[in-house]
Amino acid sequence: MSVIADYTGNSIRAEDASVLLPAYEYITFNGITTTAGSTTIYVNPSLGGTYQVAGATVTFSTASTSGTITVKVDTSTNAPGAGTAQLTGTMSLSGTANTPVNGTVISSPNTISAGDRVSFTTAGTLTNLAGGTLTVILKRIS
Repeated sequence: MSVIADYTGNSIRAEDASVLLPAYEYITFNGITTTAGSTTIYVNPSLGGTYQVAGATVTFSTASTSGTITVKVDTSTNAPGAGTAQLTGTMSLSGTANTPVNGTVISSPNTISAGDRVSFTTAGTLTNLAGGTLTVILKRIS
């Protein structure tokens, strides 16, 4: 089955037109903490199609001192966060509480194939950070 990509709506159709596939997947991680590091939030299954990062948004109920977060695509046996950053810069975790912070996706995001993963990496001074939620939007490309 091949996929005909038509992003005019919220779904795309398989070539035989009998299956509708979502054009976008929304991956949400609740519980970003005051501990810096990297965490895998999505593993593309062997029958999952291929994707690219299309967007990322973070929000928090209590700001950190000077924390940041970024989204990465990890391939093969890379450790979480060892892959390629998918945003042009980091998103701040020290801004106004309960206000979404949107990341800017790089001009040529990596293809997320079977077995590849999406992770996030936090850094900086995360003191006081609470209620952190990250949503990553994946666009199906095949």
